[in-house]
Amino acid sequence: MLEKILTDRFRKLVRAVLTDVRNQQDLRDEKEFAKDEERIKNELLDDIVPCPANEVLDEDFTVAAVDGSGTENFGILDDVRLHLVSTSVVVLQSNTRRGTLFEPMDRAQLESELNQEQPHLDMHWHSGVRNDARDKLAASLSDIYPNKSVTDLIVHFFQDYLGPHVSSFSDIDSTDYAKHKSKLESIQGLISRAGFLTNTAVHDELRRVSEYAAARTVLISEIRPKYILLDGALSVFMHFVLKYPSMPSGFMLRELCSLSRERNVILCAVSKNHTIPFAHRIAKMAEEKFGTGSKWFCLLPSQKDPGGGLHIYSDRTYIPPRLAVPYLFSFSEDNRPSRIDFDRVWWKKNIFVRDDPAKTREKEKALFQEIEFMSRDARWYGYPVALALAHEECKLSYEDLRMAREVFADVLHELGADVRRSTPMREDYGL
Repeated sequence: MLEKILTDRFRKLVRAVLTDVRNQQDLRDEKEFAKDEERIKNELLDDIVPCPANEVLDEDFTVAAVDGSGTENFGILDDVRLHLVSTSVVVLQSNTRRGTLFEPMDRAQLESELNQEQPHLDMHWHSGVRNDARDKLAASLSDIYPNKSVTDLIVHFFQDYLGPHVSSFSDIDSTDYAKHKSKLESIQGLISRAGFLTNTAVHDELRRVSEYAAARTVLISEIRPKYILLDGALSVFMHFVLKYPSMPSGFMLRELCSLSRERNVILCAVSKNHTIPFAHRIAKMAEEKFGTGSKWFCLLPSQKDPGGGLHIYSDRTYIPPRLAVPYLFSFSEDNRPSRIDFDRVWWKKNIFVRDDPAKTREKEKALFQEIEFMSRDARWYGYPVALALAHEECKLSYEDLRMAREVFADVLHELGADVRRSTPMREDYGL
């Protein structure tokens, strides 16, 4: 194969594909961006003035962050797949009065507060060939997530989606969703994508719910953070026919949002890897407008916001996410812009001021000034320190996985199982 890859023919093939992308996708996107350019520059984009390095805050605050990692291919036993999932919670104090900015909470104290070791490891399994993926996934999700009342879970989504008139499970009877009520009474019923439960889809749901469970544990603890940061986005993936979340994690996320509002905690999700189109052009626009090295943010409005959504993502289903408000932001010219999502219900109450864009902008600038303040560690400058530390703690390196699989093999041997059950059949043929 290598001799084929190193030929001029392969190089021409690559060139032809890239040219095709530029002539079709890129040119179309350029036309869409041209429709949004002035609005982005004049209405949605703004800079922030960072707090002085030696500033003593009127009131110090606590930041909690949750990140997760794992592998869908930790091990196999014939047709059974073993998933390994890790999560980590990190809690920092701003500590401007003592001078040790964003000092992590002692791990022993944190574990005592959460009643769970940190970082936390868990394993789950399922087999896709006996039609048990849905039941096994439902059992695992029920085990992972602390709130065991399914009907309580689903109410939070419908209350945010339909309005405050839905405050209990029985209120669904007066909505168009009454005909689906029986499906909404069990975790199995909430898995409406049962036909698409690939190994990867199962793992993504396990990992997502593990992170939400960790965040919920922080919310109901005595830690009382001002912020809880998640890695990723506040996306709720909707079933196109049923018009509600296609997986339990969507309902669990909305419960997290509701609990955060009750406890006056700002829940947000930060994503380094995102699909916001023309983020690089928006960054260039910010540099031209505010100067090199400027720190800035840019609202990505929805169709329901003043002025409507942007043309550049009008055909993208999950930008902006349902019930969330996304922004692009950058606190360092050395890094590409990141994305941050806020709960829309919280945002409309605490940030958005109807018919007063100047007041809204004032609140946005104060919010991002505080987020920038918690993103100043030289190791990850421009990225929230708490999330970076959570990532460092939860990530599973190649060496970690190698050692974990050795333990798996040892335990398999101790149990007297045939070790060939845990290796792919192609290895019999040296393939």
